[in-house]
Amino acid sequence: MVITFEGKTDLGKIRTNNEDAFVAQYIWDRKHLLAVAIDGVGGYEGGEVAAAIAQKTVTEYLEKYSNGERLSLLKQAVTEANNKIAEQRIIQTRFASMSCVLTACLIELEKRRINMVHVGDSRLYEYRHGKLLKLSHDHSLVGYREEVGDLTEEQAMNHPQRNIIGRDVGSGFHEVDDNDFLEAKTFPLHPNSILLLCSDGLSDMLRSDQIALVLEKELPLAQKAGSLIDLANEKGGKDNITVVLVEYQDEESSEENSGNKTIDIPVHIDTAPPSEIKTGSDKKSTWKKAAKATLIPLALLLGGLGGWFGHNYLPSNVPATTPVQDSVKLKRHDTISVINKDSLQIRITGIGLKTDTLHQ
Repeated sequence: MVITFEGKTDLGKIRTNNEDAFVAQYIWDRKHLLAVAIDGVGGYEGGEVAAAIAQKTVTEYLEKYSNGERLSLLKQAVTEANNKIAEQRIIQTRFASMSCVLTACLIELEKRRINMVHVGDSRLYEYRHGKLLKLSHDHSLVGYREEVGDLTEEQAMNHPQRNIIGRDVGSGFHEVDDNDFLEAKTFPLHPNSILLLCSDGLSDMLRSDQIALVLEKELPLAQKAGSLIDLANEKGGKDNITVVLVEYQDEESSEENSGNKTIDIPVHIDTAPPSEIKTGSDKKSTWKKAAKATLIPLALLLGGLGGWFGHNYLPSNVPATTPVQDSVKLKRHDTISVINKDSLQIRITGIGLKTDTLHQ
């Protein structure tokens, strides 16, 4: 097994400060890898501060606590970060609107397992066999409409409400298992694959096929990360851009790239699959953007949002041999937080919805 990883963040072409952050490092030992992409919410009202708190807290929590089921530990670490941000919003009133979104992966190399905790519209992709698959779900109305086929990828990328999100880290206090907070899942770590964690500064600029074209190139991982950022900047660089890449090559096909962080480790193949899938600036707005500009038409909220916000994105207890990718059941929830990656929150009653297929 050859594991290579790289993380990069960039200001972009428009922003004057970088509210993104990332983590790409081994944790506990060289058999566990922590990868996190973080995107601050709140602009000059503290998005950068929130991202830094999340970066520090998630890492330090996991460094301190290593006993326990890995997905549970990661959920606890993100919840700890959430509550520290929420606390600082009260203590430092100038940062009363700050929060962040993030995608975090705790990878068990020997078990070849990816534990993901995700909140917001940062993303986790897997590139394998020439195809790019989005493993996380955007907690946004536009993202939901794209997944159910109501919008094409390009329509979603250019939608005026694309940065309106429905969940964030830090806008309020949470417990680990609160509804409508964490999306938590496990996936197999496939050989000859690349994981991409990114902020929406990348995914709002580049289509999936454009990302895949970069990842398929025979380049060191650091160059792939740099190429993705350069291409996003060429397309306009409208936001901060963060990219974390993790590549797993099997022993037969691996070629070492001396410029990357790489380790060969013996692997015990655990043929048993995970027993269950657990679910759970002016940049963004946890439903903040439309709220700030125009409060989003109520008909749109009640019609489209009822289904989306009833969507917990993942069933909470699903026995499975492979991760749920194409089919989910959406749960009923009573309220939603509308956050415009910026300031305002709106609460409305949501209507439960079921759907058979999500198009990724």
